[in-house]
Amino acid sequence: MISQAVILAAGKGTRLLPITETIPKAMVLVNGKPMIQIIIEQLKETGVRDIVIVTHYQKDKIEQFLQDGSLFGVSIRYVLQKEMKGTADALVSAEALISGGRFICLACDSLFETSLLARLLAHEAEGVVTCKPVDDARRYGVIVPDGKRVKQLLEKPEIPPSNLANFSVYVFSRSIFAACRRLSPGLKEEYLLTDAVQDLIHKGIGFGYVTSEHILDVGTLEQLEEAQHLAKRLGL
Repeated sequence: MISQAVILAAGKGTRLLPITETIPKAMVLVNGKPMIQIIIEQLKETGVRDIVIVTHYQKDKIEQFLQDGSLFGVSIRYVLQKEMKGTADALVSAEALISGGRFICLACDSLFETSLLARLLAHEAEGVVTCKPVDDARRYGVIVPDGKRVKQLLEKPEIPPSNLANFSVYVFSRSIFAACRRLSPGLKEEYLLTDAVQDLIHKGIGFGYVTSEHILDVGTLEQLEEAQHLAKRLGL
């Protein structure tokens, strides 16, 4: 039974400027509610109440708002990503606080239907990635499916082998931490979770996938506008 989640909330969200000049990306409002609060409420609804949040940029504002999580019916602990070195580095920062076998990992700017979490929790694979059918997969990381499993993750391929774009909501086992530490830095000297997932797949760790028609990474002002409408449709 999965009972823990890690929320990656260290980033500034430069593409959401000027909003993120004064607040961290996780605190950007969607219909009056911070994005990270929406995620926490969804996790609680699906029975995941032990939450670790990785912070960095304006971390005090996140901690002052959420505190220990009791106001939201969950337990929250915080860990600092000391340098902004990518999503894999951020996750490794939380390793000491993960006590179970499998856990949910998600970005603080992911907006999705709550039932997606229930489908992730019910999946039996050691690792699970989330994807969405898109019209132009060349702009995304793309999964190569093999039946119900993920054969490969490709980053922005010129000729996409599928239309399934990878999004930032996962189930991981503890093997992800060793995979993150094995990585070499990529562009911008960052260590990326997608590379760690591919490393595990290459080593024979089974990854499944679930699809969502609605998931949205809220990384730009245009996507934030889209998020306001999507949240209303999803009842978030």
